[in-house]
Amino acid sequence: AGAFDRAVARLRDDRTQRLSSTDWYALQDVTMSDAMTAYRQDLRDLPAGLTTADDVIAVSWPVRP
Repeated sequence: AGAFDRAVARLRDDRTQRLSSTDWYALQDVTMSDAMTAYRQDLRDLPAGLTTADDVIAVSWPVRP
C-alpha cells in the first residue's frame, strides 16, 4: 500500500478509538448533548475530502466537548 493508504489506515484507527471512548453517550438512558453529537459526526466524516498523505497527517481533529 502507498503512503496515502497507510496514513488513512492510521487515521481510521485513531478515529475509531476516539469514537469508542464516547460510545457510552449513545446509550438509551444517556442524553447526548448537541455538541457531543456534532463531535461524533465530525469524527465519522473523517477522512472525507483528504486526498494526499500530507492532508491526512495534517488533519485537524475535532475538539471533544
